[in-house]
Amino acid sequence: MEEVLSPAGKEYTWIGGYAGVIARYDLENERYPEIKATISLWPHHSLLYLPVSILLGRRDRVYLLLYSRKKLAGKAHVKPGKRAKPPHNISYLHHDQATIKGEVVHRYYDSEEEAKFLTSILSCLKSPSSVEHLAANVEENAYYASVKIRRGDLAELFNCFLSPPDTRPNPFRGRKCRH
Repeated sequence: MEEVLSPAGKEYTWIGGYAGVIARYDLENERYPEIKATISLWPHHSLLYLPVSILLGRRDRVYLLLYSRKKLAGKAHVKPGKRAKPPHNISYLHHDQATIKGEVVHRYYDSEEEAKFLTSILSCLKSPSSVEHLAANVEENAYYASVKIRRGDLAELFNCFLSPPDTRPNPFRGRKCRH
């Protein structure tokens, strides 16, 4: 992560054992002053728990909070996958879905601007399925991402967030929203 972000400052907190680490990076970026990452690791060291982990579908994951300098326009959630679970308390959010690179994507939002931005981030990735959840979190004025760890996925996600806004066509244009 450090190679892609080139942070001005960094701080790491060890969660314990082989469980993972919490990282905080201060950036000299015009749009994102700070990024927090929680890296949760699979029990590679435990021969007894490893098979149980595999059966339960556990894997290494990274949870990111990218704090924005600008005030976010509203709430939005983007979740790839045919059977993606909707976020909690979504009764007041608009819902639509489409296909990006062969992957069904569900959007729940009250701000179409933020939903379009998160959709452009997802369409920027080679494999949208590497991201489990993208969200615009108004309460913390930050973007949230839950990512399965695979080689190169984090660097690609950071490059999509840190590069100028995308001008690709919106794959959701012309779709009807459900409330």
